[in-house]
Amino acid sequence: MCNKLFFVPMENEISNEYIENAINELNNFFGVKEPVLSENILSSIRGGKVKEAMKLIARQLGLPIDIIIINVPNDYRAQNNDNQFHSTHLSKGHQHEYGSEGEGIIAQVTIPGSLPFYGSSELNGYPINVKISNNCTEHPVVFAMIMAHELSHVLMYLLKYPKKENEFYTDLTAIMQGFQNIFQNGRKITKTDEVNGVKIRTQTTTYGYLNDNQFNIARNKINSILEKNRERKKLLSDNLKNFTKLFLRYEKSLVKFKKFLDFQTKNTNKRITGEDGKKMMAFFQPGYMDIIDSTTIKYKEKQRNIQIFLKDLSHYTNQRNNQLSIYINDLETYTNKLKNTLVPLKKDIKMLKKYVGYKYRIKVFYFILYKRGKKL
Repeated sequence: MCNKLFFVPMENEISNEYIENAINELNNFFGVKEPVLSENILSSIRGGKVKEAMKLIARQLGLPIDIIIINVPNDYRAQNNDNQFHSTHLSKGHQHEYGSEGEGIIAQVTIPGSLPFYGSSELNGYPINVKISNNCTEHPVVFAMIMAHELSHVLMYLLKYPKKENEFYTDLTAIMQGFQNIFQNGRKITKTDEVNGVKIRTQTTTYGYLNDNQFNIARNKINSILEKNRERKKLLSDNLKNFTKLFLRYEKSLVKFKKFLDFQTKNTNKRITGEDGKKMMAFFQPGYMDIIDSTTIKYKEKQRNIQIFLKDLSHYTNQRNNQLSIYINDLETYTNKLKNTLVPLKKDIKMLKKYVGYKYRIKVFYFILYKRGKKL
């Protein structure tokens, strides 16, 4: 059994290069996520729905676990000398002016020695015990930050990450998994005591393992990674919009082609000779329309898959980034093919149009207009 707590070291000697290398390692292993909508978490804490907030944090980390809350007094460690935590990872206060060490929020996650495999059905509802102090809701953003750190330990244990015990890596993991804004707002809490309007003491409590400079470096590095991924996501999104417009033109032309061709099958009294006749004979060859229909289905399926992929894309892993590249290349190929298909299709429509009556052409026009209106 492993007990993990949270504290801030008064000093640390890690270099900026260490942080950047750690972020690169974590990005390759876990990927990076868009910042979570923190207000949902914080409002739950403010409303006393602590377990609900902790579940939201766990879900953001991809942990479908069941949180078992064990409430302990604010001075839990002092009261339980015989049951000391295995580490002293509690928050410490940084004093300014006449401040003194403040009272930290306690959050202890107990990680069992044997955990189910990540992604297995056994993990669904798997109980994880969390001891929290009675003052945990005093500063919701601090509590959310601490829990993001603690549950990141669980994630790292589940995936057997080599540096799962490294507290700096754990902080960075939580930030990269969507809790950047919560860490930004929860790292420092300042409390001012006044008597008769006169300030007598200011106390700042700092949470986390990164100092201010290190946190800023980490945030900038992570934002840089996010921005690159967002640019590629936008490229795919823009390409999909262009493909969708082109595909609508193709579908409109294809409907017109099929309607005009259907007109020919029902009006065989018109004599068609020469090149037009040869071309039209090809349209009625076995499998001709099957090829067109199967290609159209393929276009629609690719379009639908990319739409679903983009809708859910907020976690940028190596696998998803590779899929992103594949879709970008696929769309470029499909767009070029569609453009090359539209040119001869329009020529065929123009040829068929010569043998279609005016009234029927008007009827087809309104039919296409009606179909487009239904799609909208």
